[in-house]
Amino acid sequence: MSAWSACLRRGWREEWRLLLGGRGRRERSGVVTVLLAIPFLYPSIVAYLYHREEARERPAILLDLDRSALSRRLALDLEATPELHFTGRAASLADGEERLRRGEAELLVIFPADLSRDVKRGARAQLAVWSPGGNVYAWSVAFTGASTTVATVNAELSARNLLAHGLPAAAARVRAAPIQTGDRRLFHPSGGYGRSLATGVILVVVQQLVVVSLAFSAGVRRERGLPVGPAPHPFAHLAGMAAAHAPFWLAGGAFAGGVLLPWMGWAGPSPLATAALFAGFAVALVPVAIAVASVVPDRMTAFQVLMFFSVPLFVASGFTWPAAQLPRAVEVVTWIFPATPALRALRVLSMRTGDLGAVWPELVWLAGLFLAYSALAAAFVLHPWRRFLSRPGPAASGSTP
Repeated sequence: MSAWSACLRRGWREEWRLLLGGRGRRERSGVVTVLLAIPFLYPSIVAYLYHREEARERPAILLDLDRSALSRRLALDLEATPELHFTGRAASLADGEERLRRGEAELLVIFPADLSRDVKRGARAQLAVWSPGGNVYAWSVAFTGASTTVATVNAELSARNLLAHGLPAAAARVRAAPIQTGDRRLFHPSGGYGRSLATGVILVVVQQLVVVSLAFSAGVRRERGLPVGPAPHPFAHLAGMAAAHAPFWLAGGAFAGGVLLPWMGWAGPSPLATAALFAGFAVALVPVAIAVASVVPDRMTAFQVLMFFSVPLFVASGFTWPAAQLPRAVEVVTWIFPATPALRALRVLSMRTGDLGAVWPELVWLAGLFLAYSALAAAFVLHPWRRFLSRPGPAASGSTP
């Protein structure tokens, strides 16, 4: 057996001893908790929070200063939409504003006192829709519902006016609304917000699982005075530690892509392809995890540093915000992170097609990053100055977990 293989097996055996621990409280490392909680508990909570997929029946308050047949008709039509629900009526404008400030509603709909009179005399009436704007998504849903209802009533009033002037009914309807829009979502028919956001969050959870768990374990070992990447082959020892974690990583990816997302209806046409992408993404992160584990001084640093990067990488990947709208320098930097091609591939698989061939460029991109990071991690682990970064602090070196 070569020295490299011996170091690999040694790292694997020692890591499993750390994972299994002992019965005493002082012998437990907490690594198993990290390996189980991050891939199974965290994604389940995210899926549960977004299981309704889209916002409905947003609470609104009505201030009707007109009190006419037209205002009552508008109020009934707005209440009938799936986007709005009137929770009460305001006594005055000041009362409506105050109730918005208190969070009693997300929208204040105001019918002015001259609404019906302006419509009857052919003047343009003004209907106001106010919102505190704290939740952009809820605002867009509620405002779209209100705008659609007003547009429908506008077309009906125009048609009535044309009918009164002797125009035939069919011609009046066309004249009142000469242009219609057709909303067709080719790849995301439901338009659900949960599916479009939660799938990416769950993939980032897999990223945190791979990187955090190995770094956390390395931090525990250093706190206990155990070796992390000892000579003669430190990279092989760290790879052995990673191999001990691999079953948990693959199980977490399989649960997220093959069980949780299909259960929620978010996996797309092929749950198997989605699960394969999650597994491939986990593998691509292994050299990143090894490099980080080679320098992290204690378990607290693993969480403090690595959890900080998850949200910025998610936002900068272009999954929730157009990459072209990011500063050019930031967009270029995101190309070197495995989450970027993985999230782009996930969107295609979950919303367009279940064919892995459709995301072949992203898979090649991911494979290229794996090879590049493997070379960088090997060089990084073997570099002499790395040992100074991995020294535990005074508090960590004197503590016993």
